[in-house]
Amino acid sequence: MMIFNSLATTALGWHLHGEKRRARTLAALRASPFDRVRMAALATRCSLDALEERVAELGAIGVTAELMLLHPDDGIADVAAAARYVADVVPRLAAHPNVWWSLTDDPTHFPDFSEHDWVRLADLVAEEDPGHHPLSITVDAGSPLLWRRAFTHGSVRAPSPRDAWVLTRDHHKPVLMDMCGYEGDADDPWLSLTPEEVVHQAWDGAVRRRPVTHGEAYPDDDGLTWSADGGTLAGGAVPRIALLRQVFAATPDEARYRDRDAPMLEVPGEFYLEYCGEHRFPERVYEVPSGRYEVEVIDTWEMTVKAHGVREGDSLTVPLPGTVGQAIRLRRCP
Repeated sequence: MMIFNSLATTALGWHLHGEKRRARTLAALRASPFDRVRMAALATRCSLDALEERVAELGAIGVTAELMLLHPDDGIADVAAAARYVADVVPRLAAHPNVWWSLTDDPTHFPDFSEHDWVRLADLVAEEDPGHHPLSITVDAGSPLLWRRAFTHGSVRAPSPRDAWVLTRDHHKPVLMDMCGYEGDADDPWLSLTPEEVVHQAWDGAVRRRPVTHGEAYPDDDGLTWSADGGTLAGGAVPRIALLRQVFAATPDEARYRDRDAPMLEVPGEFYLEYCGEHRFPERVYEVPSGRYEVEVIDTWEMTVKAHGVREGDSLTVPLPGTVGQAIRLRRCP
């Protein structure tokens, strides 16, 4: 289960619209860097037949449906009703390989549910799912629910990837950052991030092994937004996240996070990827096992990968342009 290799976006209710908007959503996803979409199941408003058709359509374009099983719009107020609902939805959709489960994106919307109730519901999902698909619940980064064995990975809400990492650094399971704010221009601070902020979060989270789920909150001509209703991706972050996807496709799975004054992934002596973020370093020095290394500087906003040739030795100095959003990649030469 390669949790860290998945790049997600949020389009909670895209499947509730007519054929034209659904087709636009699928076309946008097909052309995007995202391989997973977080969506509310909302099976009380969308028949299970229709929901299953949408999941199959996503599978046909190589996109996983991360289904949020419980949403306030379903009108489910007690645990018994939630259990019946889960027992109806999960077996029906578990046959599809492109499914993840999320119990909910905010447990506070269900004030009568205790921590124990959420664990019981997670156990029920596992019982009803013979495919053992990934399962989470989105909570604050300090929530004790993150540590419960019932969940395959953590899904957290925090202001930044660094905040999420600090609060979950000792977590024994993968942790994804599924609520970090959306690119947009709304009055709500969570829905008004600049594209530069979204790109920074995406890179910072990816290198910290806290991948950030993308979102957009720009109203279209119908007054609808991507993250609420699907449609068309219009923000400035998406093409730059596509570069991030390319870089991480070439990053070894065994790379581990190293915390210094800027976040780094490394396979000691073989591979290094450092993200300088908001720092405007004039250069970076790397003490590495002696050898020959291919050196590249990646401008995450301008979407350029500049080769700096092959450097040899055990101390490598890499010049930088002194601007924000730079990343450095070192790869040992054969």
